[in-house]
Amino acid sequence: MKIRLSTDLVTGLLFVALGVFAIAYGWRYPVGTAARMGPGYFPLMISATLTLIGLALVVRSFLSQEDRLGSIGWRPLALILCGTLIFGLLIDRIGLLVSGILLVIAARLADREFRSVETGILAIAVTLGTGAVFLYGLGLPIKLVRF
Repeated sequence: MKIRLSTDLVTGLLFVALGVFAIAYGWRYPVGTAARMGPGYFPLMISATLTLIGLALVVRSFLSQEDRLGSIGWRPLALILCGTLIFGLLIDRIGLLVSGILLVIAARLADREFRSVETGILAIAVTLGTGAVFLYGLGLPIKLVRF
């Protein structure tokens, strides 16, 4: 059987590797039960789900006859990684509102069909929705705006 290098295969192997690494790294945290979750419960569930999705992609890559490995889109990769990095560095300094808006704008700039009005509405809606979930839904002390 000849193994073809496809997008599904590479993505699946990456997901499996990341999921297994996260499971192994987080194994030292107590998991608890569904009723009394420990600090390792949620990371274990997310890592196991990521591993299962990766395995499904690997299986799909063997069953599919299409989808060769294409070129890497460097612009989207760079903009999304930079946006995430900027968000992480700025959230404590300027707050969730501005850093979240910058993150959404960077992610939308990755698309060649950038529309400024649509991006502005999306950035404000996503950031306010996220702020509402963290502040009011979960009660976390996140500053919306910091001066």
